Amino acid sequence: MNLRAEKLNLIHQIIKIEDEMMIQTIKDLLTLGYIQANNDTDFWDELNESQKQSIALSIQQLEAGEGIPHNQVMADMRKMLAK
Repeated sequence: MNLRAEKLNLIHQIIKIEDEMMIQTIKDLLTLGYIQANNDTDFWDELNESQKQSIALSIQQLEAGEGIPHNQVMADMRKMLAK
């Protein structure tokens, strides 16, 4: 499939979406892609030391099994939003 056909296919798929969260996710991905394509700097270099330490701690916690699995977070959010 050529690039033009791929783009049209994506447009048709997006038009059918009724879920606002999905639309927001797509918007976020497009924004992130635009930022990355137009920015030669690595985001890590733009973080302050406190932010870097927080990320390092989060990684350690996840590796120690202290995180909450994504599917559990999503299930909890769906329950909360259904109320």
